[in-house]
Amino acid sequence: MDAEYKAAPSWVSLIDPMIAVLQNEHARYDSQSFVRESLMLLAKAADRANTERVAQVADYEAAYLEVDL
Repeated sequence: MDAEYKAAPSWVSLIDPMIAVLQNEHARYDSQSFVRESLMLLAKAADRANTERVAQVADYEAAYLEVDL
């Protein structure tokens, strides 16, 4: 295995611990802030992906319109 390789956890495995940080009234502010920022980045990436997918579908449909004969 490459010495430079670092395994990153999946978002799915991080969601429960992130929610726990947000629900913990004793969690440090910087921990809660980090979790909020991370979730916002994830949400923005998902929104971009959805917008791009809608545009791809629209482009495909425009290129392959059925014509009634």
